[in-house]
Amino acid sequence: MPTHLTTALLAGLAFGTTALAGDNDKKIIAPLTPLDDAWRFSLSMPGWIPWLQGDSGVHGITSQIDLGPDDIVPKIDMVADVRMEARKGRFSIMGEFLYMSLSDGIGTNTVVKKLDVQVDQTMGDLGVAWRIIGSPRGYLDGTAGVRYTNYYQKLALQPNDERIDEVVDSLAAAAGNRLRSRVAEALAALAGKDPTLPIAPLDGDQAARLAAAIGKIKGTVAERKAKIKQRLHDALDRTVSRTDDWWDPYIGLRGRYNLNDKFYLTGKGDIGGFGVGSDLTWTAEAALGCQLSSRIFTEVGYRALGVDLEKDGLTMDTVTHGAQVTLGITF
Repeated sequence: MPTHLTTALLAGLAFGTTALAGDNDKKIIAPLTPLDDAWRFSLSMPGWIPWLQGDSGVHGITSQIDLGPDDIVPKIDMVADVRMEARKGRFSIMGEFLYMSLSDGIGTNTVVKKLDVQVDQTMGDLGVAWRIIGSPRGYLDGTAGVRYTNYYQKLALQPNDERIDEVVDSLAAAAGNRLRSRVAEALAALAGKDPTLPIAPLDGDQAARLAAAIGKIKGTVAERKAKIKQRLHDALDRTVSRTDDWWDPYIGLRGRYNLNDKFYLTGKGDIGGFGVGSDLTWTAEAALGCQLSSRIFTEVGYRALGVDLEKDGLTMDTVTHGAQVTLGITF
């Protein structure tokens, strides 16, 4: 489905250019469409309101993610998105920098008193474009470039000593499968089910590891209780984190169609990855733009980004999509 969406957008951009050449007799004031040898620059700041669906996992343990703006926006610590472009004649150099930091604190009534989670995502995009078709009605560009992604995840655990005391009695007397099931139940908060942020279950195998360790504890019941209590406290008073990054080459199309001297339609799409970084990555955008003045413009549209990745134990198959409002200036 994600690939079909991108293909449809790219095809739509190409098909739309059939109207460009035939409308040259209509007088339309279209900033940025005439070709010249002077350098032209643009700087814009998109505001993206995202939904996020998909799966994220570490070492085979996967969480299903289904988050909307009401889940994501209140947990944003910092966000920045800037786009830049320099054009001369048919040739353009373009770039984008996107950074988002999210955090949340999750209280539980288990042996884990609180989970503090943090997700930082940085994306850098550098590409070139070549004008295939250009007229007063609009243009069509072919694009190619590389996209860098850095993904940082952190999970900090706080033990609940009071709750640990309550469960130690049953753990000390249990053994075998019964012990493993009770440890798993006590550590349900680490399973990664219904995460409040797009974070993989970094400590999802903790229950199995603890069950194995506790199962080896020997001694009297009193000695086992003390050792189990200490083992749980030490294991649950810790921080787990990991950083993943990758590079994705991509190719695509972008275009613009001027409706009149103020309003225009714009869209772009690309597809990449090809196993270099991710197995597949794609983006698609479409917007209605308004030229507020000869230099200032705004656009309201929709943006989507898909990633399918398996690398160094990290599994990610997600689609981020949502409305986007952009304000920019040309000079």
